[in-house]
Amino acid sequence: MGPAGGDGRQLTVNAKANLLPSVSPDGRYIIFTSNRSGSANIWRMDIDGGNLKQLTNGNLDYSSSLSPDGKWVVYVHESASTSTLWKVSIDGGDPVQLTDKDAGNPVFSPDGELIACSYGNGKVAVIPSEGGQPTKIFDIPTPFIVEPGARWSSDGSALTFHVNRGGISNLWSQPLDGGPPKQVTDFKSDEIFSFAWSRDGKQLALARGVETGDVVLISNSR
Repeated sequence: MGPAGGDGRQLTVNAKANLLPSVSPDGRYIIFTSNRSGSANIWRMDIDGGNLKQLTNGNLDYSSSLSPDGKWVVYVHESASTSTLWKVSIDGGDPVQLTDKDAGNPVFSPDGELIACSYGNGKVAVIPSEGGQPTKIFDIPTPFIVEPGARWSSDGSALTFHVNRGGISNLWSQPLDGGPPKQVTDFKSDEIFSFAWSRDGKQLALARGVETGDVVLISNSR
């Protein structure tokens, strides 16, 4: 749809679950996770939904992020023992393993040199985009919300994430050069389910609300 919310168009039809879409910087492609092949993998399609291409072939691949130059897709590959980060060319081919320890929710820095990811229990790490050990690991205020992970500021100087306390979520910012995190928003109600900065860093989009549920009594069940 357009940025004002109009001209909506359906892109996938009768193709099982299709999740977590992101648009390439040049506007040509949409990268997303789909289980249409029988397992969750990373797929690419044109911006109009055409020319589908499967980029990964693991048993469980998801949570993808595009490099700023549009050439690489980093994603989570989950095995029986661990969840690690890998990357694959936007054109497909052999994937490259980036981490050997539990990591998730990867996202490229604005210059494409670094990748931020959730790391271990309640931590956020920064690794080189070519892979290897983290260059920085931050302890995040709890309870840190793992999904959707951290997001880079437009100038690459800080990471933004959200923390939920007593059912109320707010965004915090962690400077990359160290120091304590700083609270960015001061909401007095509702939870934040997802968020994203505009590429120029001047606007912030959030999905906020309240989770509700009902208790149902079932009697005489068989």
